[in-house]
Amino acid sequence: AEVWAYKSFRRLTLWTSPVLLKKMSNNLIKRETFGVATPYKAKQMAQVLSKHITDNKLSANIAGHEYVMVEGWQFAGGLMGLFPQITEVKEVAPMKWLATAQIVNVKTEKVVSTGYALCSKDEMKKKSFDEYAILSMAQTRAIGKAYRNYIGWIIKMAGYESTPVEEMPKDLKAEVKAKAEKTNATNYL
Repeated sequence: AEVWAYKSFRRLTLWTSPVLLKKMSNNLIKRETFGVATPYKAKQMAQVLSKHITDNKLSANIAGHEYVMVEGWQFAGGLMGLFPQITEVKEVAPMKWLATAQIVNVKTEKVVSTGYALCSKDEMKKKSFDEYAILSMAQTRAIGKAYRNYIGWIIKMAGYESTPVEEMPKDLKAEVKAKAEKTNATNYL
């Protein structure tokens, strides 16, 4: 399997759109994806994934268990050539948004998983949030759920819980989010 990445300064931006791939072909480089058809290959990928999540602080400890943030799920999917698409966002009530995300196999261009998620200003920790933040969180949760439905087992194999941190109960997440923001702020100083 293969995936293409756009050469951009010092980092690679992954593209999922076949149209974009064709338009930017002179700036593309080929990257191999992990095939997980054998236990050995799955174990190799889980080791790479675990190291990346740990090195980049993409998990949160909640009640003694490690839960991966959506960026970790996206990294895992990217290793397998799986990328998210938001296919629908709909306001189902005032300040209550429903998002639908699909996971697409970039090689076959087929949808392999779908996730749905809500976010509302009625949630305990979201009462003071602006509408764009509520909408954005619904999308983030939908992406995490779509990945979880398809590759939760590989996250578990890497040593983490198979539920995205964004789906965890609000009262436990507030403390974790504050700690993560503090850690991220000190990393940029």
